[in-house]
Amino acid sequence: MTNPALKVAMESLEAVSADKEAREIARLREKAQHHWASEINGARQEGKAEGKAEGKAEGKADTTLAHLRAMLISPATRDLANEVIAGVLGVDVDLVVGERLNLEVKIGS
Repeated sequence: MTNPALKVAMESLEAVSADKEAREIARLREKAQHHWASEINGARQEGKAEGKAEGKAEGKADTTLAHLRAMLISPATRDLANEVIAGVLGVDVDLVVGERLNLEVKIGS
C-alpha cells in the first residue's frame, strides 16, 4: 500500500479484529442497531395503522352526520321522531336533537 493513511487504517482494523473483546463489542453494537431499526419500523407501521383507523372512523362520522342532516331537512323524514331517526342511523338521540336545533336556528335566522 502506498497511501500511509490507508495503511494505518488497515493496521487498526486488523488490530481490532484480533481483539476478542472488541469483536464482541462490535457485534453487540450491530445487534443493538438492528434491534433499534426494527423497533422504529414497528412503531412506524403501528402509527400508520392507527392513522388509517382514525381516518375511517372520522369518515364514517362525517357520513352519518350528513345523513342525519339530510333526514332532518327532507320533507319525507323531517317529521319523524328523534328516537326513530337515532335508531335508523345508530346515533345517540341527543345528537339528533342538537342537529335539529342547529337547523332550526339556521333556518330561523
